[in-house]
Amino acid sequence: MLIFGKFFKSRIHAYLERPTFHIFTIMNRRKFIAQASAAIGMATVVPRSVLGKGFIPPSDKITLLQIGCGFQGLNEIGALLRCPQIQIVGVADPNKQSNDYIAWTAHTMRTSLRRLIDEPTWLEGITGHPGGRDVMKYVVETYYKKNRPGWNGEIHAHEDYRELLDTMRDVDAVKIIPCDHLHSYMSVDCFKRGKHQIMHKPLGNKLHEAMKVVDMATAQQNIATYMQAYSSSSNNGINQTKAWIDAGAIGKLREIHNWSNRPVWPQYPQIPTERPPIPKGFNWDLWLGPAQWRDYSPKYTHCLFRGWFEFGGGSIADMGIYSMIPVFKVLGLGSATAASTRFSRVYQYDYDMVNSQVVNTWSYPDAGAFRFEIPYKNGGGTVFFTWHDGGMKPDVPFGYQEDDLPVQGMMFVGEKGAIVGNFYGGDPKLVGLNDAGMKRYGGITAPRMPSMSEQVAEGTPRWLQGWIDDAKGVSNIKNPGSFEFIRELTESYTLGAVSMMRNGKKLLYNPTTREVTNDEEGNKLLHRDTRKGWEFV
Repeated sequence: MLIFGKFFKSRIHAYLERPTFHIFTIMNRRKFIAQASAAIGMATVVPRSVLGKGFIPPSDKITLLQIGCGFQGLNEIGALLRCPQIQIVGVADPNKQSNDYIAWTAHTMRTSLRRLIDEPTWLEGITGHPGGRDVMKYVVETYYKKNRPGWNGEIHAHEDYRELLDTMRDVDAVKIIPCDHLHSYMSVDCFKRGKHQIMHKPLGNKLHEAMKVVDMATAQQNIATYMQAYSSSSNNGINQTKAWIDAGAIGKLREIHNWSNRPVWPQYPQIPTERPPIPKGFNWDLWLGPAQWRDYSPKYTHCLFRGWFEFGGGSIADMGIYSMIPVFKVLGLGSATAASTRFSRVYQYDYDMVNSQVVNTWSYPDAGAFRFEIPYKNGGGTVFFTWHDGGMKPDVPFGYQEDDLPVQGMMFVGEKGAIVGNFYGGDPKLVGLNDAGMKRYGGITAPRMPSMSEQVAEGTPRWLQGWIDDAKGVSNIKNPGSFEFIRELTESYTLGAVSMMRNGKKLLYNPTTREVTNDEEGNKLLHRDTRKGWEFV
């Protein structure tokens, strides 16, 4: 058996190294692995070492590390714990344990975790919301002891995710869900180690970092990836909108608008000057990661990181990714070739009672708008896409029945009319058409697609099952949430952030060279001034 295994492995590796193999599709690679597995014998499980880097035998559980144990990491852990095809074996977070995380309502996190682990009095008496690696470790171990018969293992917990990866070299996959500025660095580390990945949005908050992740995902097709924002996006409303556009209902599409009430966290236009002590059990230096050193402040951490250029991606990366994914996908949009911004300003007066504007190069504003010029991938011209947040909205279109647009929404403006839907583009309505136009186009419908959050086998969400099938090589197609499919959206929103850092200046961008062509300072901001020891290789 040992001799046969070595022979089989050598034949697979020889085939994979053939020059013609690399032009095959991922479907052909998976079919080959499935056929090769069948050839060794129907009742035999092919060893992972035979299948090679990135492949998991279909009969195996996927061993997974959770990197990031804050509010959102704990909020999403239930889907992974309930999935019988996944085994969490380790967690990592710079914070050991605290109760200072922020949520929508009192005790939201504690209540949901109590239900998950079936401990109705757990953490009685705390204020705030729990988080940290020790909390995650306890939740995972408690759940498995009660729901996985015969499980008596221990979850490894480290403050440094790199130490966890070094300790557990044979693990299959990683879920990445820390603060935005760490996403790209962690993902690149995991690609280098051959780990399948789930990442919460975004892929990164600096253009060149995020595109490094996209490039590695594109090159390493044997590694399954999934950006989880895709699971909350629905194509159905956008499919209906496209059906109307293709039929000519609103004429040529000129503009797309998407607006949100975010941010729902305080924005700080200046660097904090107070110097509180670093909380016990919190590794501030590790939390900073690639960012240049600055003194600790609670105004940077937990959900507040989103408001800072260095640590977050603002409201557009927080919520815009959810709503914009299906628009880019269904309409076939490429990467932005230009971006400009406008935003609210902050003023203060000095001791001489003179008002002056705060020149803010640190954080996103209370309200802003990003305007992108985006070409169609098929060469069919350009459309303007504007993201609005903080209460900003587009103009009310002609024929709209109300005096104002809803708090959040999406709108497509054409030469002859408009289509207005909810924030995700759902429940779209034709606006501004006469009776003849409504009669002609109103009955056009697009086929509905299943939701990615719909439960499939054994209660596993559709998106998660798709990623599992991708990791095990049992699917004929790449899952739609794969990192490489988020390329154009990622490149666009990270370019918009640079325009805002450049005080709203319109930036012209070349997606081929990945350079801003009209502003050298803006071009520099596509990169991070990375701290020593965190450089990309």
